Formats: sequence, structure tokens, C-alpha cells
Amino acid sequence: MVKQHSSGDPTPEDHPAESAGDAAEPTTAGSDRVPGSGPSGSAESPESPASPEDSETADRFAIRTYQPPTGGVQFAERRKLTPQERAERRERRRKRTRRQRILSWSMIGLGVLIIGSIAWVGWRTYQAYTHLTAAAEHVSDLQGELDDLAAIDRDATARTVAALREEASAARSAVDDPLYRAATVVPWVGDQLDAVREVGLVVDALSTEVMPSMVQITDTLDPSVLAPEDSTIDLAPIQAAAPLLQRADEVVNDSRQRMAAIDRSDLVGPVNEAVLELWGKLDQAAGITGTGARAARLLPPMLGADGPRTYLVAFQNLAEPRATGGIFGSYALVQADQGRVRILDQGAASRTLGTFDPPIATISPEQRALYSNLMTIYPQDVNFTPDFPTAASLFAQMYTARKGTAIDGVLAVDPVVLSYLMKGSEPIDVGGGVTLTADNVAQVLMSDVYAKFPDLRQQNDRDDYLAAATALAFNRVASGAANASAMVDGLAQGVRERRVMLWSADTTEQADIGATMLAGALSTDVEQPTIGVFLNDGTGAKLGYYLHQDVAVTEGKCADDGRRELLVDVTLRYDAPSSGLPEYVLGLQKAGTAYVLQTNVTAFAPVGGGVVRVLKDDGIATFTRSQDQSREAAWTTVQLAPGESTTVQFTVLGPVEGAGTASDVTPDLVLTPGVHTTSTSIDTYRTCRLPDAA
Repeated sequence: MVKQHSSGDPTPEDHPAESAGDAAEPTTAGSDRVPGSGPSGSAESPESPASPEDSETADRFAIRTYQPPTGGVQFAERRKLTPQERAERRERRRKRTRRQRILSWSMIGLGVLIIGSIAWVGWRTYQAYTHLTAAAEHVSDLQGELDDLAAIDRDATARTVAALREEASAARSAVDDPLYRAATVVPWVGDQLDAVREVGLVVDALSTEVMPSMVQITDTLDPSVLAPEDSTIDLAPIQAAAPLLQRADEVVNDSRQRMAAIDRSDLVGPVNEAVLELWGKLDQAAGITGTGARAARLLPPMLGADGPRTYLVAFQNLAEPRATGGIFGSYALVQADQGRVRILDQGAASRTLGTFDPPIATISPEQRALYSNLMTIYPQDVNFTPDFPTAASLFAQMYTARKGTAIDGVLAVDPVVLSYLMKGSEPIDVGGGVTLTADNVAQVLMSDVYAKFPDLRQQNDRDDYLAAATALAFNRVASGAANASAMVDGLAQGVRERRVMLWSADTTEQADIGATMLAGALSTDVEQPTIGVFLNDGTGAKLGYYLHQDVAVTEGKCADDGRRELLVDVTLRYDAPSSGLPEYVLGLQKAGTAYVLQTNVTAFAPVGGGVVRVLKDDGIATFTRSQDQSREAAWTTVQLAPGESTTVQFTVLGPVEGAGTASDVTPDLVLTPGVHTTSTSIDTYRTCRLPDAA
């Protein structure tokens, strides 16, 4: 047995045989081991000394006893803790457990709070949507109830307004919730919530500041209250309604701006549709409140609330077409003072005002190319241009030059609109066994009068008769004897058809009028293309009474510069008799053959567009091209015998569209109003993409 020392290493004394080395081991004869033999037992010469390699091999395979090393870890005797140390350890464990419990409950509480907040915001969003949907229905109901001012059910309207305000208030309460407002900062989701909130705030503003005012205004501005009585209009209701109308218009336009400021690029379908729907309703409301606010600003001063005003009322004779309708045939000089309107003078433009040489004003070379200088020489030609402010200003200058009376404005009407205003009125006796009614006033003033005075030498008698008849019709309307509701409806229809136009010499008032259809001016809005088709008689005849017009606008091809060609087809039908008409009706300068109608047809391109081609019954037509009112226009002459018709096609260019995605556009169409209703057809066209945007 080997003795183990504390150091763990064996000593030579423990192994005497190993201490002498292998070289001291004796060799005996007959021994089994051969001196110098290796592990494999091969013999080795006794004379050969051992090589270092042999020593290393022997040492490598020498047998030794393995002794494990002494362990490095020693365990001391466990010390007992003192009572204070045990208490401190327990306290530490208790605090650690409490912190873990607080953290766990905090995380649970936070999760519950987040889930609860999301659920609450979702609930408030649902509430807002529900109340806004109900409010929208009430708005539609209210619009229907206010359509006919003469048949308003005041109690029903009051209930609708109350319900609207309740729904709108509930919607605003939902979107004004603190959690809801906080959620509007969350990316993407916040965009949806913020858009809904804007819709809610706008609807609430409409329900509290616009709709109640509009209902109140309908009480104040009832047609029966506003109708003239003894040629006097009571201005007090209009002045009382003015502040309400102004405020309603401000709220509507502020709301439109709020809708326009919403970024709709990331809105989901239903939210985007809600924004667009409200925006559309606001545009409709702006048309109503804007017109009302302007009327409240204009009517009192223009009707003499601040002092007498003097106006020319021009009666357009549609039997001899002009761009705005017909020649300024007869006229009346009227004065408005504190709402009372009375006729001061009347006459025939051609006979009373005569001609002006030199011309009353200077027009541009471009206008001369379209109209010649005649519009500055003859009162009946001032409206060769379709721009009513230009025509009215020239007419006022001519009257002042002849009569010395300053003119504050010009109002133009025609016999057709007189027929609208006289609906429900009693017949008017104009002498000679003739009575005017809503059904025959247009025929009497534009056709029968020429049969009554057929001789050219009877022009003065005819002019006096026309002046007296139109004055009687005008006085009947102004007196209040006509049906108030019919008069209001007829006036509105006349404005829509461009049969009623107004110009003021006051630039501030004219700016207000210029924003309405009363202005009789072509729109300059580039975003909404407008095409004009206007007629001017070419012989001084009254054959326009037998002229019918149809206009169609269709899409053409894309031009090389990215503008869309629009095809404007103007079909003229002429149904005059081939005999029996008075000499005066046939014209002072006949178109080669009696009864032949000669008309100059002018087409105006949209702002930024142009006219590139004119065809007549599929053949190329000669035409003159120039500019008026910052638009390119072209005219060509048409001659028709009784029973004939022709189609003139103008190819006009739309404005240059920006690069990018094409869009659908429906152009506006402005026409010369005639004796007969014009049939129109306007197709929506697709804008062209610029070549570099393809």
C-alpha cells in the first residue's frame, strides 16, 4: 500500500524500485525480459545506448497512481442569526413581496384602464355617429319644410329644429369628451376621430346658429309681408332680418372652411363619405345664406332707405335677339325712395335716345372684332356683348348724355319673366280691346303688337303702345295686386333663366351683385369651366320670335397640349310663316330674301380655353375669332328660310389641367334666353392628362 502524505505526492522512499531507475535493474541469464527491449518486446543491442526518444516513450507510458487534488471549498460551521437579523430579513422579504404585488396590480389596472378607455372612446364614437345620422335626417326634413315659404307649417318646423338641436348637442357632447379628444392624437385612428369631431362641431353650429335663424327669417320675410302694397315695399322686415342673415352666412362659410381643412387622405370610407356629404350640404346652404345676406345688405339702400335712387328698367324684346336676351326696346325711369317705387319717365330706346356720334365710349380692338362699334353707337345694340355690366353701363351713359339724369343702376327684364310675375294676377286692360294675362303677355308684346301697327310709319304709335303696355304690367306687379308667392317664384325662375339682371353704379354694391346670377356676367372660375352660346340678330328684324334653339355639349378628343376638346352643337329651328308678316317684322336690312332669318351665333370658350373649329351641317364654316371678358370667342352667321333648321358645331378647348390623375368635369352652359325654352344637354367629360404625366 502506498502511503499518502498530506501534500498528496509520493516520495522515493515509498517506491525504492522506481528511485534507482530502469538502468540499475540487474540482468540475469535466462531471464524472460531482454534488457533494452521496448513495450513491443523487440530485442535491442546491449551496446546501443538508449535514445532520448526511447526515454520519453518509456516515461510516457510509465504507471503512476492518480491522486485527486485537495478540494478548494471548505465549509465553515453555520452561524446562527440574531433575532434582529432575522427580523430585518423578514422585513426585506415583506417589502419585496409588496412591491411585486403593487407592480402586478398596477399592470392589471393599466390594462383594464386601456381597454376601458378604448371601449369608452368606441362607445362615444358610436354615440356621435348615431346622433349625427339623426341630425342629418332632421336637416333634410327642415330643408323640405322651408322649400315653399308660403306653405310652411310653423309648428312642424319648430319641432324639427328642436329635434335637430337635441341630436346635434348630443353629438357634440360625445366628441367633446376628454378621452375622445385625447384619442385624436393617436396616429391614424386619431385622424378618423378628429374628422368625426369636426363634423359634430359643424352640425352643432348649424343647429344652434343657422337653422333657427333661417326659420325666424322665414317668418320675417314671408312673401305676403314683402309683397309691394301700393307700389311700396316695407323695408323694416328686411332690415330686421339682416343681422340674422349675416351671422348665418358667416357660420356656414366658417363651417365650409373647417370641412376644407380636414385631411381626407387617410380617412376610411364611411368617415370620408360623412365629411363629403356635409361639405355638399354646406355648399347648398351657402347658396341660400349668401343670397339672403347679400339681399339684406343690398335691398334697403337700393330701395332708397338712405335716400332716393334712380334706375332704368330696360324691357328686352326677345323678338330681336341680343346676347343678353333681346334689344333694349322700351324703358322706364323709376325712382325708389324709402321702399316706394314710381315711374318718372318712359320711352323707346331707339327713338328717344337716338344714335351717338362720336361713340359714347371706347371698346377694345378685340371687342370691335366681335361686335363692331355699333354697341357704342346704338342703344339697342349695347348688349351685343353677353356681359350685362358692360351693356348696362353703356345704356346708363347714353341716357345721362341725352337726358342729363344720373343713373344709379339698370334692371333688365323681358316679357317672358313678366308672364311669370303675373301668374294669379287679374287681366290688365291695355286698350284697343286687348288685355294682358300671364298666358298672352309675351305674345302681345313681341308679336301681336306688330300686327296691330304693321306700317313702318306707325313706329311711334307702336313704341308708345309697347311702352304703355309694359308700364301697366310693371305697375301691376309693383302694386302688389299679383299673387305674392307666384311673384317670388316667378322672380326666382327669371333669375335662373338669366331673364332678370341687375347692375349698380355703386362699385361696392356691384361687387355684391357680381357674386349672384343677377349680375349677368360670365363666371371667371377656372375650376368650373363655363361655355357660352349667344345669339345676335343680323338684320334688325323681329323674326327671332319664331326661332327655337337646342344646345348639346359632348366630349371630344384630347389636344396635344393636354386640353380636352368639347363639341358644342347649336341647332337652330325657324318656324316663321312664309307670308303675311308685317314689313317691320321682316327687318330693315333683309337677308337677301324676305322672311329669311339671319343670326350671328357666338360661342365662348371656358377661361383658359379657345375655339379651334366651326362646322355648319358637317361642312367647314367661316368664322371670326377674338376675345371678350378674358375669354376666346368665335362667331359665324346662319341664314334660315321658314321651316329650315341647321346645326353649327363649335369645337372649343377646355382649360389646361394639371398633371396627375384625370377627373370628371361637368361644364356650365350659359345661353341667350329666348321666347321659347331652350333644350340643353351637357355631358360630363374626362380631363386629359398632360403628356409628361402619362
